[in-house]
Amino acid sequence: DERFRPFMYAFDRKWSDYLYDFEEARSFSGRKYNGQRNHVNRFRKLYGEPVIRFLTDADRLAVEEMLDAYAEEHPPANLLERRELERTRALFGVCQTLGFYSAGLLIEGKFAALSIGEVTGDMLMIHVEKALKRYEGIYPTMYSGFVRLIGEHLEKPFKVVNREDDSGDPGIRTSKLQYHPVSIENKYLVHVNSPALRMPQAMTLQCGSVVLTELRERDKRAYMLLNTDVENNRYWGYDYREDLSITGPVDEETFFDYVQYDMRAGDSVNFAVRLEENGPMIGEAVLWNFTSDGYAEAGCRIAREFQGKGYGRAAFAALADFGTRSLRLRIMARCFKENLPSCRMITASGFSRCCSDDTYYYFNYHGKEDCPPIVRCCTVSD
Repeated sequence: DERFRPFMYAFDRKWSDYLYDFEEARSFSGRKYNGQRNHVNRFRKLYGEPVIRFLTDADRLAVEEMLDAYAEEHPPANLLERRELERTRALFGVCQTLGFYSAGLLIEGKFAALSIGEVTGDMLMIHVEKALKRYEGIYPTMYSGFVRLIGEHLEKPFKVVNREDDSGDPGIRTSKLQYHPVSIENKYLVHVNSPALRMPQAMTLQCGSVVLTELRERDKRAYMLLNTDVENNRYWGYDYREDLSITGPVDEETFFDYVQYDMRAGDSVNFAVRLEENGPMIGEAVLWNFTSDGYAEAGCRIAREFQGKGYGRAAFAALADFGTRSLRLRIMARCFKENLPSCRMITASGFSRCCSDDTYYYFNYHGKEDCPPIVRCCTVSD
């Protein structure tokens, strides 16, 4: 359909789904599953024959106790893990309403593992796998047992088991690969008619004392410091500690990888702010929040040691003028009502305030003639 062209897309490996052969998953037959069978046999030797059954509302308290024990064993490393455990508790309460299946593994009369899944055609999709790691071999035992329980209960042919993604966790990724997926299905973020399609491959903007360029490999550390300065980002509306997309340790690759992903998918247009074309990165300017009727939001943040010198105003003006003239966008901006320096910076960059709500002032760009940006396509080597 031509309405959906042109488009931009990107995928993040950590959200790719792992698909497994259903029959192999419930039997672990074949030489390649020697390791999994050994773990299951170890479980049987230590704790007896696995007892796995479907859960009912009467099991709610026992399941909550098991999840409490799980939380003690697995302290959440980030906001995503905390939210995921909260959603697991909530999901168990509505399983039957949603038509999902839940099952638990009992050891000495107490639940030690939990799985929740749904059936879609010939696929079993497992949404939740939780187990107490104090019990050796419990994960492969619960996984294979849940698959077998579903197959016996429904008595219908299944083709695959979808165990979903690994969230970028190296340990989970290694484990899921060891179960021999028949395929790994990527998930794509797609943007239709993104203004980023009109961007040249390399672009430099200059306005007064600042230069805006593409983000470069050598900017990784500066970009990490910019993103992890909690106080400086308070009025940017961002706290990396509450960013659900961060699923692993924060390092110099984290934020650089995310911004590259956003730009490949056409989700944003990001520039590094510099004082010289080949100088260090001192801030970021971004166009994002694109709408189908041609609007975009402009944002700019400058590292604290470079604030108060007019660099933000110059970068913001260059960005807005470029978005208007070159990308043919109607540029808007906003700032927290208590952030008076940002309000002054935005209005000094050629914006006028148009409205407000309980949190923000909103601005429209009308342009300024005193700072026409110098725009050129270029290739700057690292």
